[in-house]
Amino acid sequence: MMKRMVQILLVVLLGFGLSGCFFAYRAPVDDGATPVVDRQPRGLPGYPEKIWTDAPDDNGQAMPLASDTFVKLAGRANPAVVNIFTETNIRTRVGDPLGLFTIRTPNLDFNANALGTGFLISPDGFLLTNAHVVASADEVKVYLWNESEVKTAQVVGIDRVSDLALLKISHSKPLPFLQLADSDSVEVGEMAVAIGNPFGLNHSLTDGLISAKHRRLHEGKAGQYEDFLQTSAQINPGNSGGPLLDLHGAVVGVNTAIIAGGQGIGFAVPSNLAKEVVPHLLSYGRVRASYIGIEVGEVTPDLAKRMELSEARGGVVTDVIAAGPAERAGLAKNDIILAVNKTQVHDAAALARTVSLLIADRPAVLTVLRGGKQIKITLTPIMAPADRETGRK
Repeated sequence: MMKRMVQILLVVLLGFGLSGCFFAYRAPVDDGATPVVDRQPRGLPGYPEKIWTDAPDDNGQAMPLASDTFVKLAGRANPAVVNIFTETNIRTRVGDPLGLFTIRTPNLDFNANALGTGFLISPDGFLLTNAHVVASADEVKVYLWNESEVKTAQVVGIDRVSDLALLKISHSKPLPFLQLADSDSVEVGEMAVAIGNPFGLNHSLTDGLISAKHRRLHEGKAGQYEDFLQTSAQINPGNSGGPLLDLHGAVVGVNTAIIAGGQGIGFAVPSNLAKEVVPHLLSYGRVRASYIGIEVGEVTPDLAKRMELSEARGGVVTDVIAAGPAERAGLAKNDIILAVNKTQVHDAAALARTVSLLIADRPAVLTVLRGGKQIKITLTPIMAPADRETGRK
């Protein structure tokens, strides 16, 4: 009997030897828990989630480019830009190639470090960065401009879909911060400046142009929340989460992605999208999608011509869900929604995104084209019955 057991054991070991045992590592599981942070009301009356400052409207007046333009811009913006270093404990497991069993191997655990950039949006220490910079980190460290002290940051909220994260640090005095511009007013061809921590070279400044707007890198649901500004300002690893600035020093985007092998092709989350996401992150630690009960389609050039629109924009209502907020408010099939709370919507995907990022139970005003006339419809969105992966917004 003992001999038989030894033979079986040898066969099993030989089988593993031939197939090749390997080591696999597994990052800590994101349990989706809401971070514990101070969520006391702050900001504007009725809008306690508004913790940033909007840049003043420049009325279309471009800043004249002078020899010291970038010097002045760097002097104003650098103090509000921070370097972010994260540490993640990687817990290792050993197992067979088929995944039939795994065994924890604590003696092989190790710490993985990463770097990125962020920028302050309020004097009391709130800052923006990319979700992918901090999403799985066990510890987030922030280095302030010209200060030797390292700050430990709280992760207030993360939204992986828009790739934005809101952090909070404590400081004994008010901190310098950047204002958020109206990214919808940015024109292709305008100059832009990126500041970041590429390859650990902190507070590096690069300049370029706004190369395009409304870029998507993925199709379908994967790209539903993508509305990138494309820029030729150089973005490298470590720049993630840093500000893309106009020549006034206001933030038009959050630097996020590059195309591998591309030269001068970078992408930034527009500041207006950040303004929609931040209230959710501050209040709930994540995005809680809203629902109004419609399905939308693209406004084609032919439809735009028939409706006497100067260009194909907005989204056309293809279905109104019975007993939903939209039906109760009087929204009808074939209505074209052009704006939500005065925010222009570029296409159907932008409309779905904007609607889902409304604050539930807070009235919203839609600008609707019906029968050749623009009308206003006020409705109150509700919490989405499912998460943002639902096809109906």
